[in-house]
Amino acid sequence: MKYKFAYLLLISFPFLFSCQSINRSRTQLGIEQSVVYFSFDDGPNSHCDTTARLLDVLGKYRIRALFCLLGENVECNPDLARRIYDEGHSIVNHGYSGKWSGRMKDNDFRTNLVRGEAAISAALGHEMEPKLYRPHGGFYSSEQEKIIYEADYSLVPGSIRIYDGVKTGSEKDKAVRQLIKKVEKKGGGMILLHDGMNSHLQMEKELVKDPTGAFNRSWIPDAVEEIIIALLGKGFILNIPEN
Repeated sequence: MKYKFAYLLLISFPFLFSCQSINRSRTQLGIEQSVVYFSFDDGPNSHCDTTARLLDVLGKYRIRALFCLLGENVECNPDLARRIYDEGHSIVNHGYSGKWSGRMKDNDFRTNLVRGEAAISAALGHEMEPKLYRPHGGFYSSEQEKIIYEADYSLVPGSIRIYDGVKTGSEKDKAVRQLIKKVEKKGGGMILLHDGMNSHLQMEKELVKDPTGAFNRSWIPDAVEEIIIALLGKGFILNIPEN
């Protein structure tokens, strides 16, 4: 069943509630001790085959994740969006543009939400079901919260962040150690990382300015594999399907 994992998330996690920030603890999300879930924001990203390589890593260890996709990036990489879906990962609407949700006026927010869904649905060839949403930038207003629920969306928070979106490949080893330490301290939870960085148009411009800067996400797949190996060695359960 295509959306079995997504529905399990909806049933298992009482995290779909009103909030101004996506940051929540493991216990608030209803995630059991020593259980870890991965989520990735701002993809899909074809630069250096980042998202494709990340999918290879997750497939190698039979791990399913949540991919929070930007509509602009989906339109640029529809095949990657389809691959994410076909390989059993849960797709989350992250809005259409790279503009932070909390900085949008309500009408712009509503349009951004709808356009993000339309881009994802067009790439997949069917409507999103279930409808999951994570606000870009991690914050949103109470009025935007109403818009989210009126559109029949459920919110997807996170509990373990190292703000990797501002880190570069030269900081990979430090980032890996930092994330593992946080997972151990919190006893598990929902990891939030970035396989992309804002819209592909902005990313392309920034990469011209600084090819090794924070918009180069090519280090993420290798970092994720190191994190997976370390956490498995420490006895964490990384959402490994039974079959």
